Amino acid sequence: MKGNESAGEMTTIKHGLAEVNGAQIHYEIRGSGPPLLLIMGLTGDAGWFEPLAELLAKQFTVVTYDRRANSRSPRPEGWTSTSIAEQADDAAGLLSALRLGPAIVFGNSFGAMILLELIVRHPRSVRGAVAHEPPLMPLLYQVHDLADFWKAKVAKGGPRNALRVFTEMKEDEAINGLDPNMMRRAFDNGDVIFSVEMPVIISYRPDAEALRGSKVPIFVAAGEETAMHLFCASKWLATQLKTDLHMFPSGHVGYVDQPREFAKALLPLIEGLR
Repeated sequence: MKGNESAGEMTTIKHGLAEVNGAQIHYEIRGSGPPLLLIMGLTGDAGWFEPLAELLAKQFTVVTYDRRANSRSPRPEGWTSTSIAEQADDAAGLLSALRLGPAIVFGNSFGAMILLELIVRHPRSVRGAVAHEPPLMPLLYQVHDLADFWKAKVAKGGPRNALRVFTEMKEDEAINGLDPNMMRRAFDNGDVIFSVEMPVIISYRPDAEALRGSKVPIFVAAGEETAMHLFCASKWLATQLKTDLHMFPSGHVGYVDQPREFAKALLPLIEGLR
């Protein structure tokens, strides 16, 4: 593991590469207090969490990371497929390498799916969890239809264009002060997303029974302005876990659109997990 410090107007950030499960994982650490891990969904880039991480770093040691083979985490040699289990093992391995477990863990979208698997596979790594809008596609669509849909999008305009369609964003779009270089870096992950990650995302269904039996406290959240299919998936999960569905500001990426309001909604949940 190697790290260095970068200072500026923002919180001091420690960052580096950690050797985790045969991969090098780029991580960033901000703040002090109980450890809080944020797991990113598709595009896998820690930069999306920067506005939220800055706010939460006032009370927590916030860890963000680029998931394997995304952005600043190099693609392992010969790596052509993944699984939710592998992604969960990476999250647990990173916490272990940084000696920051057990941690409170927040996951958004695909990151929420990874979080659910993390709880099942590595419960001792998780102090408590907030799953925000896991897509849970098999509940809503035929898997083969989804696969064919995204194959057609990639075939028509390539993975970068397919990612624009998927995110409904442009890579040079100015979003709430996010670094345009980060946006371009995230869009560079299009090939990994559609050739490696999408097949496991569209087929994953969590082990609700194992999650219900877990001793890890789990909160489920959805955005007040989110798409119906994401709300329905979140509601299904909350029902399966026999817990409430918490409503957060904005939509699927409320931590970018309205970071202060999002942090205000998230804090009461994670403060109770300290």
